[in-house]
Amino acid sequence: MALDPLVDIGRKVWHRCPHCPNTDSLYLLKANANLVYVQCPLCHDRWWLDTGFGVGGRPEQTDVPLS
Repeated sequence: MALDPLVDIGRKVWHRCPHCPNTDSLYLLKANANLVYVQCPLCHDRWWLDTGFGVGGRPEQTDVPLS
Protein backbone atom coordinates (compact mmCIF):
# COMPACT_ATOMS: atom_id res chain seq x y z
CA MET A 1 0.00 0.00 0.00
CA ALA A 2 1.33 3.44 -0.90
CA LEU A 3 1.05 6.64 1.08
CA ASP A 4 -2.41 8.16 0.87
CA PRO A 5 -2.66 11.23 -1.41
CA LEU A 6 -4.05 13.18 1.58
CA VAL A 7 -0.75 12.82 3.47
CA ASP A 8 0.76 16.11 4.59
CA ILE A 9 4.07 15.41 6.34
CA GLY A 10 3.50 18.46 8.55
CA ARG A 11 0.33 16.97 10.12
CA LYS A 12 1.26 14.31 12.66
CA VAL A 13 -0.34 12.33 15.45
CA TRP A 14 2.08 11.39 18.21
CA HIS A 15 1.02 7.78 18.66
CA ARG A 16 2.67 4.43 17.95
CA CYS A 17 1.58 2.14 15.14
CA PRO A 18 0.01 -1.08 16.48
CA HIS A 19 0.86 -2.90 13.22
CA CYS A 20 4.64 -2.41 12.96
CA PRO A 21 7.73 -1.30 14.96
CA ASN A 22 7.08 2.44 14.32
CA THR A 23 6.94 4.18 17.72
CA ASP A 24 7.45 7.76 16.54
CA SER A 25 4.38 9.30 14.89
CA LEU A 26 1.63 8.82 12.33
CA TYR A 27 0.39 11.00 9.50
CA LEU A 28 -2.93 12.71 10.20
CA LEU A 29 -5.23 12.28 7.20
CA LYS A 30 -8.56 13.44 8.60
CA ALA A 31 -10.15 14.36 11.93
CA ASN A 32 -13.74 14.10 13.11
CA ALA A 33 -14.43 15.02 16.76
CA ASN A 34 -12.43 12.57 18.89
CA LEU A 35 -11.56 10.33 15.92
CA VAL A 36 -8.51 10.79 13.71
CA TYR A 37 -7.82 8.94 10.47
CA VAL A 38 -4.10 8.14 10.42
CA GLN A 39 -1.51 6.41 8.28
CA CYS A 40 1.77 4.92 9.41
CA PRO A 41 4.77 6.27 7.45
CA LEU A 42 6.58 2.94 7.87
CA CYS A 43 4.04 0.19 7.02
CA HIS A 44 1.48 2.53 5.29
CA ASP A 45 -1.46 0.96 7.14
CA ARG A 46 -4.46 3.31 7.66
CA TRP A 47 -7.13 3.28 10.38
CA TRP A 48 -9.38 5.41 12.57
CA LEU A 49 -7.92 6.09 16.00
CA ASP A 50 -10.12 7.11 18.91
CA THR A 51 -8.17 9.73 20.85
CA GLY A 52 -10.52 9.60 23.82
CA PHE A 53 -10.96 13.37 23.68
CA GLY A 54 -14.14 15.12 22.53
CA VAL A 55 -17.43 13.53 21.60
CA GLY A 56 -18.62 11.30 18.79
CA GLY A 57 -18.89 7.70 17.79
CA ARG A 58 -16.73 5.31 15.88
CA PRO A 59 -17.51 4.94 12.16
CA GLU A 60 -18.68 1.50 11.02
CA GLN A 61 -16.06 1.22 8.27
CA THR A 62 -12.61 1.89 9.68
CA ASP A 63 -10.70 1.68 6.40
CA VAL A 64 -12.23 4.69 4.60
CA PRO A 65 -12.34 8.39 5.60
CA LEU A 66 -15.60 9.96 6.72
CA SER A 67 -17.22 12.13 4.06
